[in-house]
Amino acid sequence: MSLTIEWRLRPGDDTVLIVSDDAVVEVAIHADAMVLSKMLTVPGDLSLWEGGKLLEAVDRDPTTWGELVISRSEEGQILKMDPELFWNGVYEWFRSRGIDYDIYQKRVQSC
Repeated sequence: MSLTIEWRLRPGDDTVLIVSDDAVVEVAIHADAMVLSKMLTVPGDLSLWEGGKLLEAVDRDPTTWGELVISRSEEGQILKMDPELFWNGVYEWFRSRGIDYDIYQKRVQSC
């Protein structure tokens, strides 16, 4: 089974999803700066990502999680992206705080 990782946005709620090749949400993770940083830099093996929420049947459809910001393959390629939502999100989560989204990965690697 092939997996993709998606950043989705609905008012007041950013979520990172792990989605199977048949477009079913396998894992939903409430987005924070660390989760988004990992998703945008080196997401690693997507089958190892874990969410903190049990998914109901209605939650299995990725579109119910809001607008797609960016979708990446397991290999890291960008599959789809809304440039405006992406750069607005990067600004909101990182640049407005004076940091880059890859700073968290640099901190982890230096430890």
